[in-house]
Amino acid sequence: MRIKVKHLTQYIYSKEVVLQPHHLYFCPSHRNYLNLESFDIQVNPHASGLSFRTDIESNAFHQCWFNDPIKELTVVAEFIVETQPINPFDFIVEEPVGDPTPIQTPYLQQQSLSSNLSDWLNDVVSPAGNNMVTLLTFLASEIHENWEHTIRYEPTIMPPDECFSSKKGSCRDLSWMMIQMLRSINIPARFVSGYGYNPNLGEGHELHAWVEVLLPGAGWIGVDPNSGLLATDRYIPVAASYLPRNTFPIQGSYFGDASSELKFEVTLEQL
Repeated sequence: MRIKVKHLTQYIYSKEVVLQPHHLYFCPSHRNYLNLESFDIQVNPHASGLSFRTDIESNAFHQCWFNDPIKELTVVAEFIVETQPINPFDFIVEEPVGDPTPIQTPYLQQQSLSSNLSDWLNDVVSPAGNNMVTLLTFLASEIHENWEHTIRYEPTIMPPDECFSSKKGSCRDLSWMMIQMLRSINIPARFVSGYGYNPNLGEGHELHAWVEVLLPGAGWIGVDPNSGLLATDRYIPVAASYLPRNTFPIQGSYFGDASSELKFEVTLEQL
């Protein structure tokens, strides 16, 4: 399957501002089922510098900077990927080797969870015993069936306890809640942002977030609490991190007392 993605982001400032260097996360991440056929990114006004880089968590990004003040920033990323059908269960979980390594520590950082959330989690995962795959599928299925999926365009992410008690949330909210649940039972997990291709869903589902879980021997395994399933070839990841804010498409700040307005448009098309 070939998919064309076009992502337009525009910041309009009430007066001229001086931008700090910005990081642009739009290039798809490497996955064994995904082949990037073409990629193009356009920045307007023309950036004084635009450099392709890799961050500490192996995410690809473009660093850009401007020498002159600007009043508007527009970024248009366009790419074509070819994906191959995959079996998301094509792995085995091996016996863990010793305690978690230091590199896993960020992916185990926990927020305090309410007793109601913790009790619910124990009831859900206890029937799975030591079967990690069963645990993940049970948990994702329970969140999918019992939480309402909403669309929110605010950049903030709902705290896990609030998402739990409200029984609703965006893909970002549900994913972050699931991550905190997994970390509370010592399973490393990270937040993934990217694109999801599902023509059966309405507008607002193209930008997507889900979870990746580190399983011994199998590496990072994608799980989507919004669908209740393991991630398939219809998922196009762009950035993954222990913190959701590290996966925002555009990251940076500016000097000045101007206000800003954000506009964006995302389209996915099967070729």
